[in-house]
Amino acid sequence: PQVSPQDYQNVPIDIQTGKLLDWLVDRRHCNLKWQSQVLVIREKINAAIQDMPENEEIKQLLAGAYLHYFHCLRIMEILKGTEASTKNLFGRYSSQRMKDWQEIVSLYEKENTYLAELASLLVRSISYEIPSLRKQISRCQQAQQDFARREEECQLGAAELRERFFASCKQYGITGDNVRQELLALVKDLPSLLSEIGAGASALSEAIELYQACVEFVCESSAELVVPLLRHVGKKGNTTVYEWRTGLQPLRVERPEVEEAPEQPKEDTIDWGDFTLEPTRVDDGAAANGGARGEEIDWGITLESGPQQDDGIDWGEGENEEVQITVLDAGTEVPEGVACGSDALTLLENTETRSQFIDELMELELFLSQRLVEMEEEADIVAVS
Repeated sequence: PQVSPQDYQNVPIDIQTGKLLDWLVDRRHCNLKWQSQVLVIREKINAAIQDMPENEEIKQLLAGAYLHYFHCLRIMEILKGTEASTKNLFGRYSSQRMKDWQEIVSLYEKENTYLAELASLLVRSISYEIPSLRKQISRCQQAQQDFARREEECQLGAAELRERFFASCKQYGITGDNVRQELLALVKDLPSLLSEIGAGASALSEAIELYQACVEFVCESSAELVVPLLRHVGKKGNTTVYEWRTGLQPLRVERPEVEEAPEQPKEDTIDWGDFTLEPTRVDDGAAANGGARGEEIDWGITLESGPQQDDGIDWGEGENEEVQITVLDAGTEVPEGVACGSDALTLLENTETRSQFIDELMELELFLSQRLVEMEEEADIVAVS
């Protein structure tokens, strides 16, 4: 269909975005030196924004990175309201603010400079900023997926650790509400448990005698007792290390005191103490002499002259005097019959004797296992014969 002449201005023109600015310059819609005109406009904008009324929308506009033509039009619309009192009978504004922005808009509209600037901004946004934003969005989406996967892995790991924690608490017979206090409570019950273990060792007397008889039969000249610690615990129970070492019951037992470490504060705090700063006094005499000595500090030390004329050190007069050294008793001797330190611990509390107790139990167990195997082999031989 034919287009009437008055509708030619409404016919769209397809122009490649990257060539929009060149098309405007080639068609003489904009001046070829539009950039120099924009520099003049930018200087006037920078001068005009120094004196602006208090308005929230103007603050938001000025907070932007770049003010262009449409921003200036919006600022003029706002100034029409804030500078309405400066309007005269002829409809003009006497306010310098309004005059400055009217001049800026007129410079923009001169030779369609605003079209060239906006076309340049459009080309830059499409060619550079939009692809950069797309890449940034893609990276953020990838990071979001990675963080979601890591969050899921952390949640699974936390659930696994929670199950292991509750399993460990169940193994030790605690609830897990306050692990430190509950474990300390278990330690208090440990002596009674060790006493029960020591009392149960008495049931191994027959096995120990069998082991002793076999050793004496195999090693005819050996008169050494096997598993001596296990034999001692079986007869006398979980005694002190002192009784095991000396063979005598202690008259008094002084167990080492176990100090419970205080709970650490939840937040790290530094105690700076109660220090008060007092101004130091400057010696007036030193200040009068040019201030060479500066500030003096009283350390509470006084020097007294002695009767000697030399440096005050008595080096002695005799060269052949003998030096006598007296050794004082440190007072660490333990009274007889008193068990203290590691000797005051029970056999199953002391690390060394407890390890020996376990080793002898394993030794007896291995002997009984080997003896059981030998008896089964003998039974098989008898059955065959």
